[in-house]
Amino acid sequence: MTSALGERASVLVLGGAPGLADDLEDRLGADAPDGEDDAVETHAADAAAVDGSRIAGADVTVVASEAGLERVRSADPVGSVVAFVDDPTGRVATDPLVDAVARTPESLSETVSWLLARERRSVVRTEPTRTPSRIEQLNAGMTELAAVRSVDKAYRAAIAVAELVFPEYQSVVAVRDGEWVEPVVTSSGTPVEDCNRVRVGTGVAGQAVQTGDVSIAPNPNPESQFDTLLTVPVGEDVVFQLAAGGSDDADAFDDADRRLAELLGSHLEETLDRIDVTETLRAERDRLLALFTNVPDPAIAYDYVDGDPVVRQVNEAFEATFGYDPETVIGESIDDYIVPPEADAEAAELNEQLQRGENVRREVTRVTADGPRHFILHVIPIHLDAANAAGYAIYTDVTDRREREETLRRQNERLDEFASIVSHDLRNPLSVADGYVDLARETGDPDHLDRVADAVARMDELVEDLLSLAREGRSVGETEPVSLAAVAREAWEGVDTDAATLTVESDATLEANRTRLRELFENVFRNSVEHGSTSSRGEPDDSVERGRDAPDEPLSVRVGTGPFETDDGSPASGFYVEDDGVGIPEADRDRVFESGFTTDESGTGLGLAISERIAEAHGWTVEATTGADGGARFEFRTD
Repeated sequence: MTSALGERASVLVLGGAPGLADDLEDRLGADAPDGEDDAVETHAADAAAVDGSRIAGADVTVVASEAGLERVRSADPVGSVVAFVDDPTGRVATDPLVDAVARTPESLSETVSWLLARERRSVVRTEPTRTPSRIEQLNAGMTELAAVRSVDKAYRAAIAVAELVFPEYQSVVAVRDGEWVEPVVTSSGTPVEDCNRVRVGTGVAGQAVQTGDVSIAPNPNPESQFDTLLTVPVGEDVVFQLAAGGSDDADAFDDADRRLAELLGSHLEETLDRIDVTETLRAERDRLLALFTNVPDPAIAYDYVDGDPVVRQVNEAFEATFGYDPETVIGESIDDYIVPPEADAEAAELNEQLQRGENVRREVTRVTADGPRHFILHVIPIHLDAANAAGYAIYTDVTDRREREETLRRQNERLDEFASIVSHDLRNPLSVADGYVDLARETGDPDHLDRVADAVARMDELVEDLLSLAREGRSVGETEPVSLAAVAREAWEGVDTDAATLTVESDATLEANRTRLRELFENVFRNSVEHGSTSSRGEPDDSVERGRDAPDEPLSVRVGTGPFETDDGSPASGFYVEDDGVGIPEADRDRVFESGFTTDESGTGLGLAISERIAEAHGWTVEATTGADGGARFEFRTD
């Protein structure tokens, strides 16, 4: 094998796994004809450091990355370019500069071989000192076969070679089409229309397709100008034939003719197989590209570089969902753009799995153009169980489903609460009423009906609170700017406060549903009056510590605004309700908002639960703590 640059062909390998260039040179040497095992030399180089003259001087340049491709582009090479990549749909493989694509070391060696053979056609040679032999002419003609990229051109190239090697014979290529073997290309001077088609299994060509045997036989067509046919099957569906005239027997072809014809048929079969593989890869690439482009979910194609998933390609759904155009993220680590800070550890764990070539499917949170959303992330490496494998990642948005599941979970929790309250709290007054009704019947004493009325009133109170609790599971509806002080005073007027007093220490404007906010205040006020009044207060000597001069003084309730200090020391806006009653035992502070929890036998245990639900529906939080005078304090934080 010779090169335009000297006696040896030159192959330059940019990037790829260590040892790729040496492996390629060994394979090319093993495949070379006898005496030419040193006709190809390969060199490995770093894409960033290689000199442009080395690229321009190479007969074939192998690129394994986008960086290598860009370096070749800048050097204006004169040789062929092969992309050695896993993904035939990637940017490197589909670049117009690339002449061929290889995915394995074996296919790389084969591809480089036929590209070097094609390059020999343009080499300037001296005039031969002798007439080339037929085998030399056949070998030279193989360059034409190695260069073609379509089936039709392969047939025509085979006929052209036959005209050089067998100038005294006519040649034809016939192809099976269903039950028929149809001539498709013939030597010059013999129109295809003059060649008859035959059924599979009949005639010389039909039998060759059926049996796969080479034959030299008389022409069974008495009207033909050709007496003898040398027939070589090519694969399962193609036949190459030589036709000789002026001979009455099969001696028109000798052993040398048969060997050369079989060799030509073998080269044609290899060429057709290569074209078929190339077309299959191209079709696979096109299908993958169409799937990748048109999949409705955001998707990326990635490579692992230094442990990071580096983007090679994104689809339109990715651009629309995450708000980044391809130019921004291609060549960058995807984690730097869409992984929230709190998910860094999770992303690192995912990367470790993917670098081992594992298939990954899990739910993740990623930052989109509209904020954080939940996705099912499905990552498929191109090669499973291969380290640092490239692959595809698809993000299926499940945010709405997650929200529906969370809503359903809360609804189920409320159903459990309702069932517990209905089965326990409502059953008690119902049993009391039933018992006193029986007593009234037995004794005729109407005073027992007073106890029945009390039980019914108790059930009515429980039902009303249950309905209120159910409503708070829904959205608050329309909101508007409301005055905290005004709503608090309205709520105070709607509660039986006995002798308690209300003081509004500061005011603020809140974005809230006025009706729901008033209901929130009513329940908190009712809790303070019922649990912090004289009847439920501690011992008299306790009152001085709590800031009260005497245990029978009226309860004082205060309403004001924040800011409050959060657990991390940062300020938070909001409002509070505080009384100077007996307060809340520290052990009960985490339970006071539970449905049904109460320390008062006459209470429903639902008031503070309702207030918490109203706050949550507004997006607020509430915390129970101790007031300045030792009473109960409820802080509602609005941001």
